[in-house]
Amino acid sequence: MRARAPHTLDGMTQARERARIRWARWAAAALAALTAALALPGTAHAAEPEADGVVIVGVPGLAWSDLDPDATPNLWDLAGTGASAAMSVRTLGSWTCPEAGWLSLGAGERAGGVAPRDAQCEAQSALPSPGDTGDGWAVEDWDAFIDVNSAYNYGARLGSLADALAEAALAQETAAAEAEADGEPAPEPDPGSCVAGIGDGAALAAADTEGRITYWAPGLDSLPDAMAACDVVIVDPGVVIGDTADNAPDTSTDYDQLGEDDTEVGTDATSAEDDPGEIEPETDPVRAGAAEAADTAIGQVREALPDSWRLIVAGVADAAAPGSLHPVLYSGPGIEPGGLTSRTTGRDGYIQLTDLTATALAVVGADIPATVAGAPITVLADPDHTAAAAVARGSDETAASAANADVSPNFYWTLSFVGVAVMLLAAHLVVGPDRFRRTARTVCIAFSAVPVAGVAAGIPPWWRADHPKLAFWGLILAGAAVLTIAASLPWTRTGIRPVLVVAGAAAALIAVDQVSGATWPLHTPMGYTAQAGARFTGLGNYAFSVFAAAVILLVCFIPWRGRMRLWGPVALGVCSVVIVGAPMLGRDMGGTLTLVAAGILCCLKLWGKRLSLGAVLAAGAIAFGVFAVAGVLDYLRPEEDQTHLGRFVGSVLDGTAAQILIRKASAAWGTVGQSMTWITLAAVIAAIIIWRKRAPIRTDAVAAAVVGLTAVAAIGGLVNDSGMSVPGFTAALGFGLLAVAVGPRRDTPATLETEPVATAPAATQ
Repeated sequence: MRARAPHTLDGMTQARERARIRWARWAAAALAALTAALALPGTAHAAEPEADGVVIVGVPGLAWSDLDPDATPNLWDLAGTGASAAMSVRTLGSWTCPEAGWLSLGAGERAGGVAPRDAQCEAQSALPSPGDTGDGWAVEDWDAFIDVNSAYNYGARLGSLADALAEAALAQETAAAEAEADGEPAPEPDPGSCVAGIGDGAALAAADTEGRITYWAPGLDSLPDAMAACDVVIVDPGVVIGDTADNAPDTSTDYDQLGEDDTEVGTDATSAEDDPGEIEPETDPVRAGAAEAADTAIGQVREALPDSWRLIVAGVADAAAPGSLHPVLYSGPGIEPGGLTSRTTGRDGYIQLTDLTATALAVVGADIPATVAGAPITVLADPDHTAAAAVARGSDETAASAANADVSPNFYWTLSFVGVAVMLLAAHLVVGPDRFRRTARTVCIAFSAVPVAGVAAGIPPWWRADHPKLAFWGLILAGAAVLTIAASLPWTRTGIRPVLVVAGAAAALIAVDQVSGATWPLHTPMGYTAQAGARFTGLGNYAFSVFAAAVILLVCFIPWRGRMRLWGPVALGVCSVVIVGAPMLGRDMGGTLTLVAAGILCCLKLWGKRLSLGAVLAAGAIAFGVFAVAGVLDYLRPEEDQTHLGRFVGSVLDGTAAQILIRKASAAWGTVGQSMTWITLAAVIAAIIIWRKRAPIRTDAVAAAVVGLTAVAAIGGLVNDSGMSVPGFTAALGFGLLAVAVGPRRDTPATLETEPVATAPAATQ
């Protein structure tokens, strides 16, 4: 036996080596499949037919409620005969005043104004006329606009629209000169490759990078001359559609005009016959008059517009705080009735203000410079499109976004402050005395279900209820209750089964949402409001944090057996990364980097490997490699199909990536001290308490979960602009469930049943 031992050891060594080779091959295959999935092309949109020119009429404050067949017939007709969408005008703050809106239209990027941004936008609505230089027109104090925007990290190059058209004219002249030198027929240059402005606000959008304007006039009487001079004409009718001072909304008061009469029916104060029922909103005469004035101006533009020109009417800014979505109406040759979308939103029915800049350039055949963040609008033809349907759809989208913005702060603060208590209860569950342990366990499960309920709340249209806030919180409580009950049934309440129920529901819900179009979180605090313009589709940072925490828990606590202990976590991890990073799914570049790194570290610990510095560096290198390969492959796709991952690679190549990184770092730093900071701090304190009283952790599954969740929180908080929100939401779902999985000490009398280690190897310490 002793003589054969060396051969036996040698055979075991060879077996291990063959296993390592097989593992390497499978890992390489998984990585190849992942990068291929991340690079799958999106749906390409057909190019729009060209037109001789385009007129953009900007009406700050224009809302869907202003479109009426009697009061504003021109707007109503455009909504029915053209294509329409809801537009986000978000620039540098939660609401955009006219000065910033006009500047952003000319820059094609988010820009800010010089005047103070007050809640009623009074300062930024009083726009001065451009000055006559004797050789044309120029915006007064243009350098002040340049200086104030240089302080922001969006890289807005004011005047990009005018400069792009000037470069197109120069390119035409160069091509004509070269053709003439070669003795070939020279193409006839377009003398109108420029931007004309009518009205004070339009001057800010029509100015070039030096503040000069090719053509400017104060009134619509000069519109024919403007169209004769330039192919792109921007019109400011001089109207801001807003409410009177007494009715104007602000950032602190809820001015809801719909409600129920407070007087009880049948009392002495009223009778059933006299009961007015639901209170109808009163039309603000100031707002109605402004809308009618804007409609009259639009009618004048339509009368002067040649048949070969296109017309865009858009609410280019808010009239006051809070911000809102605004209608955009697009008509002209080649534009069929229907909806609109763009590459920057990736969602039907939504576009952004900067898309108008790119669209104007595309209509006249000019190149879109890298400084323009928007993308040309794509028309989604709909044979059943009507004005009434367009207004109803736009009003519903605006109401959903506004209601979401209204409930979000309370949701975050409630989640955070309640979470502080839950984190301490989780510590009590793991290291405290037996008293109240069952209650602590139930509370941990219920609280972990709240973020999951937050995602599911976007399925029903809660914002259409008479009392949207009550409807939303009712859905949150109902969703959390259903999931808690599901995790407390006789066959799910023992051991780690509640963890698998809640984490499985979270991962499955978000995965289904991504595959089906990423609709649900858009209308809940777990996503971004459409008016914020941060992410219209894909996986937002909040939902990513919940999804990543759920995946980590599933990887660690699913009772894998045999070979599945190796391949199960790998398969689940690869599928999860595809959901997070694929261009047609999550489109989350920071999430891709985070989940790959966290997943590798988690799996290594789960398999009993020691996490040395080399292993950590290797995990980071692999994550960065997947990120880089996916980014390059996305960048190689057609520009109209690229996600922000591919566009980030483009920014690296053109040297603007530093501004993006600085802006994201600044945004992340700005989250310190906000709502989700406190639940993060509470989780850290609770973890320290547990560590001091019950270290070390001896089971691979629990240790792997700790490593994975910590990596998601730390890396995700550093690489995403949501900052402290990432560890906050990670803790909201993961910390309580991890405490349930760990359970009480074995030497502490417990009132809970636990499963044998053979069926749930990491159920207890």
